[in-house]
Amino acid sequence: MAKIKDLILFLLLIILLILNYFYMEQKHLYLYIFLIVFFSFSFLSLLISGRYGAKILGWASIFKYRDYTSLFIYFTQLGVLFNAVIVFYYEIYLPVLVFGGFIFILMGMGFNLQVRRELGKNWVPLAKTTEGQELVTSGIYSRIRHPFYTSILILFLGVALMTLNIFSTVFYFLFIISIHFRIKKEEKELIHKFGSEYIKYKEDVPKVIPKLIN
Repeated sequence: MAKIKDLILFLLLIILLILNYFYMEQKHLYLYIFLIVFFSFSFLSLLISGRYGAKILGWASIFKYRDYTSLFIYFTQLGVLFNAVIVFYYEIYLPVLVFGGFIFILMGMGFNLQVRRELGKNWVPLAKTTEGQELVTSGIYSRIRHPFYTSILILFLGVALMTLNIFSTVFYFLFIISIHFRIKKEEKELIHKFGSEYIKYKEDVPKVIPKLIN
């Protein structure tokens, strides 16, 4: 029932965006494409994670578990996204950068959805472990320890590139820093839960960039 409700809300949001586009006197085509793509990705990502058994936690869980790295990540992501909305609204962009950035966005989104499938019920939207969590080391995770963060780094690199200015550069740089601290906190949790198994995995597999030559 919850999934049907989410689907209805998503479809209503997309319909409102499309209707609003045709209602506006000044057309902002890139802005509306950008919003529709991101809303669609947000819906699909939660749908896939839920379908494969992940527990979707609300905003209150950030404060409940004192995971302030999540706030840092969301703040920097919102900075990159808000800058994009402003850039597209006032049409201060270069089409070639928009095209190049959009390729990175689609690559990041596709990679992220695949990672969510492989993680399944083991995906946790916080820097913590859960009681029934298993250590995934196969598939993508045999090449990178944190492909989820690799995917969103690629995705937001695309957003920063397509709206390239001082604000997107600064917020993306802060985003990288936030991911760095998130990984450090998450790995402490993973070592605490999985012990030597994770330490060995950490020694053998790179963090976010795969080895080009084994």
